[in-house]
Amino acid sequence: MRLLYFCIALFLLDTSLAWAQQSSSAGVVRYSADIGGLATSAPQNPFWLRANQYNTTPVRGSFATVRVSMMRDYKARPDSALKGKSRFDWGFGLYAVANVGPRSTGDNPAVLLPDAYVKVRFKYLELYGGNRREVVGLGDTLLTSGFVAWSGNAMPFPKIQLHTPDFVPLGFTKKLIAIRAGYAHGWLIDSYIQGSYLHQKYLYGRIGKPNWRIRIYGGLNHQVQWGGHADYLIGTPLAVNGSLSTSFQDYLSLVTGRYPDALENDRFTGFDGTNRLGNHVGSYDLALEWTGNKANWLLYHQHMYDDASGLALQNVPDGLTGLRFLNRQKANSRFRFQRVVLEWLTTTNQSGPTFDPTARYQGADNYFNHSQYVQGWSYRGRTIGTPFIMPRSDLTPAIGNGYAGNGYYPNNRVVAWYAGATGMFRRGPTLIMRTSYSRNFGSYKQPYPDVFHQLSTYLAAQWLMPKFSGTILTTSFALDRGELMPDSFASYVSLKKMW
Repeated sequence: MRLLYFCIALFLLDTSLAWAQQSSSAGVVRYSADIGGLATSAPQNPFWLRANQYNTTPVRGSFATVRVSMMRDYKARPDSALKGKSRFDWGFGLYAVANVGPRSTGDNPAVLLPDAYVKVRFKYLELYGGNRREVVGLGDTLLTSGFVAWSGNAMPFPKIQLHTPDFVPLGFTKKLIAIRAGYAHGWLIDSYIQGSYLHQKYLYGRIGKPNWRIRIYGGLNHQVQWGGHADYLIGTPLAVNGSLSTSFQDYLSLVTGRYPDALENDRFTGFDGTNRLGNHVGSYDLALEWTGNKANWLLYHQHMYDDASGLALQNVPDGLTGLRFLNRQKANSRFRFQRVVLEWLTTTNQSGPTFDPTARYQGADNYFNHSQYVQGWSYRGRTIGTPFIMPRSDLTPAIGNGYAGNGYYPNNRVVAWYAGATGMFRRGPTLIMRTSYSRNFGSYKQPYPDVFHQLSTYLAAQWLMPKFSGTILTTSFALDRGELMPDSFASYVSLKKMW
């Protein structure tokens, strides 16, 4: 009960990056610290208090939390500086979270480091190494329900990445065309399968000069979980002595997405020879942006793929479609909406209901599940992609235990509608709202006898404290009602100071 009273008395941070990215003098080290807690009415915390929070909010139980950060960003520079002495710059980020209350586990430890990285910039290129909070894809990064392939729902893990953080205009096109690209190698440390790696790359293009009202975006991202050893693989036709290949030759195969040269050998079995090496996940992304004097509109679609049939668009219309409105007018009323996001997610097609191993496109894509990687597209118990495809443990006991025929993600055929908005009073708090409604069908392998419905809502108010410079008070409330997850209500509140 002491913990419950403590949690109710505190005011906890909404850990989206809205406040973490407050403007400050670039090149100067910035600090923040906040203390808070959560009080819940049920064993499982509401969906929108924990989704897309990089696993910093425990799934279950009331808790208290302390969070501190320290970061140095790059110095601001004009394009002309690229030819001078300011071509090089560096920075770092450290964000530590300590939660007290729920029982600490390997997937939900008491102390977490979502950010622990260093970065170096040269001209348009950046090289960084370590844990870093990020999302991958085209869309609204602040209010989205979660990008389909890489959403910021799971704890970050160590990576080395070389990329262009921003779109780089191509000089010979007179800034008509710009590109953004990245290539990374990661280590899925302390995972259910030991010694597994991540391969990641993306390439995006933009058509439209910086001063144009209309600009078009397109590209794709590609992630592969590969390698590793697990006792559950020993004696199965899925691996050689429980180990998955980590040879450089096979790495080249998974990077290009082609089949290996052999059907099987001393490095891998016929499973890899017929299905390609590794667990592949990604999306094709398209977006259209219109910028006016009073508003900015962004229409986007992320077409998800989990195998070759998705790459060949056999699973249309599966993916995330969104529309973002950004208000560019100056505050001239008591209340104004700053940003509104509407999204629709569907994952029900999956290239058809039948898996045919002899067909070119085999069907029944079974999103995020994988035979070799039994916890699929997850890290430390949390989905790396869209949070609407959730682990079995998040579902009600009747559903999670009653439908055990489809692995770690028994419910990967989902249709969800989502709305998010931020607004502010001229003299008062900034409000943040999220709400979603989903229809859940189970999987092709084990469909639910009835459609399960789920409603999840969230409302937060952030108050600037005029008498205490750089201090923010946040109050949050969330509710889950439906048939997919346990019903719950919680209050999540914090007090944060920034220097």
